[in-house]
Amino acid sequence: MTTLTLTDAAGTPVNRSYPLVQSSPDLSVWKDYATNSNVPVGAGTASLSLKENANGTNRLSGKLVLPSVETLSGATYVTKAFECIGTFDLVLPSRASLQNRKDLKAMLIDFLSDALVTSAVESFVHPA
Repeated sequence: MTTLTLTDAAGTPVNRSYPLVQSSPDLSVWKDYATNSNVPVGAGTASLSLKENANGTNRLSGKLVLPSVETLSGATYVTKAFECIGTFDLVLPSRASLQNRKDLKAMLIDFLSDALVTSAVESFVHPA
């Protein structure tokens, strides 16, 4: 896979393209330079890593970084104002069946779509 396509949550959703910029057997990294006017400091980054551990487990880790940029008063250049970061870490025993692994992925997606998580993300509502 050379390009990763992720869809944002705008009123009219936009597909963002992340071309592959780094690849090794354990880690791939994609960057979206287009979103913040091709400013390198504003590039969104997605990474995915799969490592086999000595204890018979596989660890799948992913990270998405979405920077926001700004031009400071009087400046002629853009600087990174802040970044939103999301990560996941799946530990998959080699003994787990395909169904076990599929269930974990499906339920994690469901969990992220749950109203409790949505309220926490959108309005900082505590889950308790």
